[in-house]
Amino acid sequence: KMSDFERIRRTCVKRGELWEDPEFPATQTSVFYHQTPPFQFVWKRPKELCTRPLFVHDAPGQFDIGAGKMGDRWLVSCLGVLYLSKGLFYRVVPADQTFLSDQYAGVFRFRLWWCGEWVEVLVDDRLPTVAGKLAFLQSQHSDQFWPGLLEKAYAKLHGSYEALKYGTLLDGLADLTGGITESISIRQDPTTCGRMLSKLLEMTSLITCTVQSSLQQVRNQVEKLANGIQIGTNYRLYAIERVETFNG
Repeated sequence: KMSDFERIRRTCVKRGELWEDPEFPATQTSVFYHQTPPFQFVWKRPKELCTRPLFVHDAPGQFDIGAGKMGDRWLVSCLGVLYLSKGLFYRVVPADQTFLSDQYAGVFRFRLWWCGEWVEVLVDDRLPTVAGKLAFLQSQHSDQFWPGLLEKAYAKLHGSYEALKYGTLLDGLADLTGGITESISIRQDPTTCGRMLSKLLEMTSLITCTVQSSLQQVRNQVEKLANGIQIGTNYRLYAIERVETFNG
């Protein structure tokens, strides 16, 4: 049986058209449902924003995704974890998609964990821009567009981009991995927690660490500790080592 993605792509290529998603139109209400934004969005396709857009860079590189005007740093953190786990990444972001082939039809697909099962979400590649630049998730130093398109699929699943403002790290990791997520405070019992984390690493569990701000963090403003660790950012944990300090 032909998938909806393949059917739409073949039909659009045959007609020489680019797909426009009727379920998630390029309108203001797809971005902000309850609030009125202080600026007007203009929807543009990647080929209108740069000469040679890429879906995903083939060469491994530094994760350089920025949150944009919505300030959804929780989603950026989750995508950073996903990007470092290539098996998980290509399950969510199918690799057989491109802007370069003659099969390009303005339609892209992503897989997200939703209500206990993997669902395929289709989106067209019209993305909200302000002053000629992407308004939300974007690659800072390259022309790859999987972040903005995946964010659009996530927004479509939740009804609007505005709905993503209320997301959390735990929800995001569950939706992108299909796993069961749990939050543990290391401060409560560091010794026991350390032993448990070691066992979880042996079981190849996906573990991340986050330093939470004790104060109200300003949206879009990145706070750092003296050692350079960013507050509110997910860091992938690969190993645990015991280190002796001056305080024991």
